[in-house]
Amino acid sequence: MYILETPRLILRPPSHSDELLLHGLLRDPFVVNAVGEGVYPTLEQSKAKLLKFIKHWQDNRFGFWMVFVKDESQARRFAGYCGLWRAGTYLPEDPNTVAIGTALHRAASGEGIGTEAGKAALRFAFENLKLDKVAGCVRPTNTRSLRKNWKLGFCYVKDIIYNNKTMKYFEASPVTAVLSEDLRVSAYTDPK
Repeated sequence: MYILETPRLILRPPSHSDELLLHGLLRDPFVVNAVGEGVYPTLEQSKAKLLKFIKHWQDNRFGFWMVFVKDESQARRFAGYCGLWRAGTYLPEDPNTVAIGTALHRAASGEGIGTEAGKAALRFAFENLKLDKVAGCVRPTNTRSLRKNWKLGFCYVKDIIYNNKTMKYFEASPVTAVLSEDLRVSAYTDPK
């Protein structure tokens, strides 16, 4: 497992101790409306999602990172998550496609955190995982994610239907992607 560090952010793999952080994020009304289909999860549902994040890392050696904003006082503010995941049911025609995903607290939105974290994740995908492409699926109404994808160098490919909803499908390659210029990658061991 790996930690990614940019000048402003620390992205680290999820840990069992992140249960309340993730639950707070998933219950943020901003996140509920953007990615949660308008449904507030229970604590048990948030725990189950965290376990999926951790299992994805165990199975694939990559996944969602918990995103923290560095503070001058050495404190870290939890902003949300960003990372890479196997598309699976989103893209049944190619379930091994790796896609990028992001969810940020309302308080972290509009600060460029999603773009900065996305650039770091893409650089990791292309340089460390040696991927040929990374996909992105966004609801047409999620204008912030659509803008972020353009800033990251994603190109629109087509509309897809997922759970009876239209999603915009994008792809980025090493040629089109806008990558983090200043990125440190280091090994991470979960302290449990």
